Amino acid sequence: MDAVAVWSRHLAAHLAPHEAASAERVGTAYVAGGRRRRDLMRSTTPEPGGFGGAGPGELPIILDGLRAVAGDLLGLLASHPLANLLVLVAMRGAGRPARDPSQAAPHGYGAPPSPAEAVPSLGQTIDALRNRLTAQGIPADRADELTYDTLKLIFQQDRGPAEIEAFLRALAGSPPSGPAAGSTPPSAPGETSGWMLPPWLWLYFLGVLAPSVPSAVEGFQDDVAGMATLVGYLAANVQRAGTAILTAAGVLEFLPALLLLTGILGVLLPGTRGRWAERRHRLQPSDDPVIGEMTAYVRRQAPAAGLRLGERDDRLARVYPVGWREARVAVYPPLLRLWSRDRDAAQAVLLHEVAHLRQGDHLIVGLASPFAWFVRSWGVALTALALVPAAVYLAVGGTGTSPVLNSVLYVAVAVPISLILPVAGLWVAELSADRYAMSVAGPAALARALGPARPAGPVIGRLLGLLSHPPLRLRLWAARSWPRGTAALAALWPLAFVVRLIAITVYELFARMLNGSSFTEAVQVVAGGLPEELSSVRTLLAEMAALLLNWPLIAPLWLRIWAPLRASRHRFAPYLLSALVPGLLVAGGFAAGPAGEVSVASSGPSPSAASPAQPATGPVTEPAAGPAAEPATERTGLVDDRPWTGHSLPADLRITTFVRLDQQGGDPGWKARAAGRLGAGVWRADEDGRLTFSDLAGGSDLRPGEGGWLRIGDEVTFWLPIEQVTESGSVATEINGTIDLGGGPAVMNALWARKPDGSAADLLASPALDFTARLDVRTAP
Repeated sequence: MDAVAVWSRHLAAHLAPHEAASAERVGTAYVAGGRRRRDLMRSTTPEPGGFGGAGPGELPIILDGLRAVAGDLLGLLASHPLANLLVLVAMRGAGRPARDPSQAAPHGYGAPPSPAEAVPSLGQTIDALRNRLTAQGIPADRADELTYDTLKLIFQQDRGPAEIEAFLRALAGSPPSGPAAGSTPPSAPGETSGWMLPPWLWLYFLGVLAPSVPSAVEGFQDDVAGMATLVGYLAANVQRAGTAILTAAGVLEFLPALLLLTGILGVLLPGTRGRWAERRHRLQPSDDPVIGEMTAYVRRQAPAAGLRLGERDDRLARVYPVGWREARVAVYPPLLRLWSRDRDAAQAVLLHEVAHLRQGDHLIVGLASPFAWFVRSWGVALTALALVPAAVYLAVGGTGTSPVLNSVLYVAVAVPISLILPVAGLWVAELSADRYAMSVAGPAALARALGPARPAGPVIGRLLGLLSHPPLRLRLWAARSWPRGTAALAALWPLAFVVRLIAITVYELFARMLNGSSFTEAVQVVAGGLPEELSSVRTLLAEMAALLLNWPLIAPLWLRIWAPLRASRHRFAPYLLSALVPGLLVAGGFAAGPAGEVSVASSGPSPSAASPAQPATGPVTEPAAGPAAEPATERTGLVDDRPWTGHSLPADLRITTFVRLDQQGGDPGWKARAAGRLGAGVWRADEDGRLTFSDLAGGSDLRPGEGGWLRIGDEVTFWLPIEQVTESGSVATEINGTIDLGGGPAVMNALWARKPDGSAADLLASPALDFTARLDVRTAP
């Protein structure tokens, strides 16, 4: 009789007597692997004509657990089996937790440990075996009992050393175990399958922020100029509430650029960040024996990690970088107390911090992270600079859908929308670190570390904490569902795109209704723009889908970038499922359907915005067919006087179709009247840079002045002053915007609004017209 059959019967007789009759068959089937093993480990559901479902017996699960730790057991048996047996009996008699206080990394097959390493390796083996039994559905108390009793039989050697070694080598040489009952059981550090989630934070940096560096720098310069103007208005008269609100809200425009630039700076200079963190938070080396034990434990998981002791009593541990592939963990007195009270929970905390290094996100998150700091600061800035001024303004009597309130609304909504992706990336980084801690220390230890060991803190602090850490309920759910839930967690960041798209849609609907559009009109316009919105991020969505589809192959390589460790490939199934989220969004980006167009309105009674009447001067003509590209001529003077869409200057421009037409504030009927006057007029661009407007409707309420234009490439920036005559006097307004000469018919994007003079009352009462229109360009006679 072979060693597997003998030992299967021996184990069943002492651990599961009710399975002794079939023990030899079970052992032979398990070692054979394949379908025979899957049938042993399978939990069945009730079938037609059958009595009911059943789960696997305990013996197959015990064999599966022994196979997971066979390499460690061979090393322990080759060194001091009697000493290990005595330690095992002592730990069992003392009622201590299964995991030994100072675990070591598992030894290779047949690699004998030194006597000093015997106890740490035994603790690691106990931990791995008990976790394996728990993951297969054995209750925690029973798993603890089976762990000790199984190892006791192994170390007693009553069947002979050669027979034990043959049995363990037969188990170790059998085909790899698959997941039982739909789960992925735990294994040794660095070899677990499914714990590491895709590095969405790095994709956010490289795929979202990095390409926007040039525009961010340019936008930062524009913000500085705009803010200087607003501050000047505010300094001239502190009573001007409108400009005060715009100034406060405009400060938030600096934050995206600062987030990007300082975040990249923190990644590029990890050593500087580490030195500053240690000085700022007074982190020092310590010769405390507990710190020595923690350091030894951490370095067994990540050789490039170290520890520093801090002084604060409201933290457990925080990771921070000291190099590209080096990090330190700042530990605090509460963790030292937890180490003495609940060693497993304390190890789970350290493993979570070590995981940030193994995942490569220690450069982005952790102590003294400028990226995380700015993400959290946005919440404070939003409240202080947007919501508070708006509330004060409304409290003192501000009413109506004014440009000021719309500007505040835009900033107040734009900030949280822009926070969705980085916050989701931070959440995934934390959940991925949790999964590594669970794979080594077990989900129960992590749950204890997340629960009573964490100080509650003030409410505001907990709310701000949600900007960098997922809710405690979500982390506890992940711990309870471990090792399942990989697909849901891997899809968390792609789902953030769905949330972001919903938030943008709701905001646009609300803003258009504030501007005077009906709900039906707003829905039509917003729905027509959804394909364009998805198309603008199509490349990033495709990158997300490609990363998910290939992550099982990339994950081991990604780990080796940051730590000299090997990892097994992940399972493909969860990531194929999560890739459906960006895949469906990419498909939506290819959906046809241009944005809804609005014809030119008339100067008569206010028609429906969905289908306004044509102007009194005659029907609207579509753009005449002309050359799609301009001759490649050179500039001849100070003004770029090259032809406009194939027509030489001076050029006449007529609006043929309004693609978008939004009004802010004022009489709702003014939109149709203003659009009719613009559509009935002719714009003239002269060679010397002058721009004039001829009002063919012949009204006396508009007095166009002389404006100007400046061309850079295919984009023309223009401005045109117009004096509006009303019953109460005249108002100075201006139309400014751009004309795009590339890509077919010329397109004008412009805003017609009152010139700011610092008067809040006048600014609120004056309407503004924001529009996009197609132009017919002809050479002037």
